[in-house]
Amino acid sequence: MKRERKTIFVLIALLTVGNAVMLSCGESKQETKTDDIQSTDTAEISAVTEEAEGVSVLSQLPETDYGGHTVHIILNNQDSRQVDIMTAGEETGDVMNDIVYARNRAVEEKYNVKIEGESTDYTTLNDLLKKEVQGGLTDYDLYFSNCYAGPLASGGYLYSLGDLPNVDLSNPWWDQAALDGLSVSGRVYMVTGDISPTSLLTSSCLVFNKNLFSAHDMEYPYALASNGTWTLDKLVGMTKGLTTDLNGDSKYVLGEDLFSISSWMCDSPFSLFYGAGARFSEKDQDDIPHIRLDVDKISSVYEKMYQLIVEQDSYFVTDPNLYETSYSCFSNGGSYFCEITLQKIDLFLRDMEDDYGILPIPKWDEAQEEYMSFVSGAGSLIVVPNNPEDAERTGMLMEALAAGAYDTITPSVYETISKTKNVRDEESAEMVNLIIRNRIFDPFFINLCNGYSIVQTQLASKKQEIASALQKQEKGAVKALDKIVEAYLNHETT
Repeated sequence: MKRERKTIFVLIALLTVGNAVMLSCGESKQETKTDDIQSTDTAEISAVTEEAEGVSVLSQLPETDYGGHTVHIILNNQDSRQVDIMTAGEETGDVMNDIVYARNRAVEEKYNVKIEGESTDYTTLNDLLKKEVQGGLTDYDLYFSNCYAGPLASGGYLYSLGDLPNVDLSNPWWDQAALDGLSVSGRVYMVTGDISPTSLLTSSCLVFNKNLFSAHDMEYPYALASNGTWTLDKLVGMTKGLTTDLNGDSKYVLGEDLFSISSWMCDSPFSLFYGAGARFSEKDQDDIPHIRLDVDKISSVYEKMYQLIVEQDSYFVTDPNLYETSYSCFSNGGSYFCEITLQKIDLFLRDMEDDYGILPIPKWDEAQEEYMSFVSGAGSLIVVPNNPEDAERTGMLMEALAAGAYDTITPSVYETISKTKNVRDEESAEMVNLIIRNRIFDPFFINLCNGYSIVQTQLASKKQEIASALQKQEKGAVKALDKIVEAYLNHETT
């Protein structure tokens, strides 16, 4: 069923989202608009792809008549992720609505079902799943949650998706990088992939202000990124001395002065840390995650991050209520660089007058083989309660929705994205390919184990050293992850 696809360069800079705050600092639970939302997702090599010629994979799936069953799906409304399934119920001319609607109709017709979606905030969604399993209810076939579903997995509330009939997780419409990060001893309870066209947009990246670069005779970093020499050292060196007290009041103030880089505490610490190849956990040969604190490596990476964020007087937001100012600082011409995610580019930079370019998060050094893009726990993770009304039917429809997206949504979205106003140059499109090629799902972070936020909290507190803090957290971190692993292994024997 797998078909060859060829990689294309594409800019993912278009998702309209509501006032969202990264998960580690708390999320806005306000409803968000779905107008003008366009998005895409990853498959076999975590890259947006162009379909090769051939028969659709959805048409190759087994045909079954489910007798008019209504497929109830509940989705996390954070960052407008409900658009992964929910539509206006007809074609409206909105690209995302129409291609999702067409996919839904194809699945409905093939299996004689009716797809109905509703949305709520992620905490309500997870609580609802838990209560329904406890009460023996089967109100929903699929749940589109996020990393906060982790306790439901370790608590035994979720179905092992590798055992779900008709689901083949080796297929290219399931994100293999996510599977690697989310599995324990081959057991997987949460997945993502083409079924959630919004999830790829949580990938981290940098943007830079071309006007400021040109005004100061600075060379665009595209060549560095293309030839694999875009490193954290290069970023630190390039930004040194750029923060400028324009009004001479000996203070650095938003809207009055010029900053080297703008970012905020719930994004950039993780993006830079994972982008530089640092890790808190690793898998053994049995697919068991373990805490791995390479204090020397972590300390070296943190030292560079401290220089970039603290010593060089960057605009670093630590107040969740002000997180948007990280992006307004950049969009108003107040910073040379900005750390951001793909999903936030359109929301916060759509009206930016200055030209900007997109870059991957820098490597640690040139010996690092690939650029690494951090994926926060905010991305959609699809789960199934452990008491499905009909496991065979649920698995078949889940696979069909993913395969149908692989067939039509991903390539259709590329065609639209490639023509948006946000594709400001060919180089940025190439950079996006680098960004989405290698996405990181750290089991330690996804499960929000004790100490997962240590880099974040140290930077926010302007602490210059991290080694002693790591040592204090290690015992609790090991205990937390071991407890999760033990729960997964116990599920295997039940």
